[in-house]
Amino acid sequence: MTPKQKSDEQISFLDSFEKMEAPATENTSVEAPAKTKKKSEPKTPKVEAAPVVKTQEIIPEEAPVKVPLEPKVWSVTELSKDLREKLRTGYQQILVRGEFCDFKGIHRSGHLYMGLKDDTSQIRVVVWKGVVQKIPYELKMGLEVVVFGTIDFYGAGGSLQIVAERIDPLGMGALQLKFEQLKEKLQKEGLFALERKKEIPEYAHRIGLVTGKSTAALQDMLKIFSTRFPLAEIYLFHASVQGENAPKEIISAIGRAERFSKENKKIDVLIVGRGGGSYEDLFCFNDETLVRKIANCSLPTISAVGHEIDFTLADFVADKRAATPTHAAQESTPDIRVIKNEMGSYLDYYEQRLNDFIKDLTQKVDLLWNQILSRAPHQRLKVQSQILQQMSIRLDRSMRGKLDKYKAELKRYASFLDAISPLKVLERGFSLIQNAQGKLIHSSKAIQVGDELSVRLSEGSLNVTVKSKS
Repeated sequence: MTPKQKSDEQISFLDSFEKMEAPATENTSVEAPAKTKKKSEPKTPKVEAAPVVKTQEIIPEEAPVKVPLEPKVWSVTELSKDLREKLRTGYQQILVRGEFCDFKGIHRSGHLYMGLKDDTSQIRVVVWKGVVQKIPYELKMGLEVVVFGTIDFYGAGGSLQIVAERIDPLGMGALQLKFEQLKEKLQKEGLFALERKKEIPEYAHRIGLVTGKSTAALQDMLKIFSTRFPLAEIYLFHASVQGENAPKEIISAIGRAERFSKENKKIDVLIVGRGGGSYEDLFCFNDETLVRKIANCSLPTISAVGHEIDFTLADFVADKRAATPTHAAQESTPDIRVIKNEMGSYLDYYEQRLNDFIKDLTQKVDLLWNQILSRAPHQRLKVQSQILQQMSIRLDRSMRGKLDKYKAELKRYASFLDAISPLKVLERGFSLIQNAQGKLIHSSKAIQVGDELSVRLSEGSLNVTVKSKS
């Protein structure tokens, strides 16, 4: 393919970069695609200047005549290579400030292709896959950055570009930008909300520690526990708290603590943290996977990372944030001296209450004893006996009065009955006649001849048979 034909091709910038291979190292500039063997490429002959013919005649008054050289004719490939070499030599390790534009995200190849612009100009930027993987924050449209790299000219696409070796956000460090981006993401998910956080027990008896076993922070916390609340049971779940592997080890330690609490002894509170250090040293506590593990931990958690001025994402998602590991130990346990003082006050208070209660009970017992004595069976029998005696006298009097009254009435009724008694009539010569059924006969019509009748007289009675009637 001739240079003329190559220049007429409609090759897009992105498609051109897909055809080229990333260099073996990040600092190596872009090489153009391989051409055919040089035997097939026509070599442009070098044009040499014509020799100057010397003459015997010397004219000192006149200036020497400069014969112009014939201009060199470049091929497009030669010009591209020459430009590339000069750009590489003249613009090594440069820093370019600008704003990302034409940003379409990471390509399927893993590389990044975008533009970098300011108010009036724009230049293309390529970031190879190996460099992309080391960028800790999220690249996006409009982000102001400083790009560190080399200038390269890509002949196949005819474009000038910066091959980025490092990209730093403008105004803040890369780690700080990553922190702010992840913080915003987690906050939108509601992981910082107070209503989702668990309450820290006021009196924690079993305390789990996720930290390094040889750290000063561990020794500080153990010292606080021993002096402040020696009754506490401390369980250490060792993990590295610095370096690349720290997030994975801390996540594993939290998992071990949860299993221990479930299968053995219930842990009241879990402290995750370490002592002070540089921003980079503490940054492992901003790892997204670790932060989510702390947020979803089944145990009440206290984050204690660094000093009071240090903040990590672990602090925001934990159920409580302590300024330092020492503060975490203090906030998770009661002061036994305060407890002793409170217990002394409570003992005095309840002793006084108990004494008052005993006095009150003593008075009640005395009152009840007197009541019991006054209501003892022999006393009650004595009283009841007196009452019974009095009632017996009254009853006797009442009965006598009633009997006398009834006797007088009976005598009166007897006199009256005696006066109207049939016997009195019989004494005057009258008699009573009864038939066989004992019915009184008042008329002769009630009897028949031959009936047997009983005749009662004043003294004795007669049995008669009716012979006739009139």
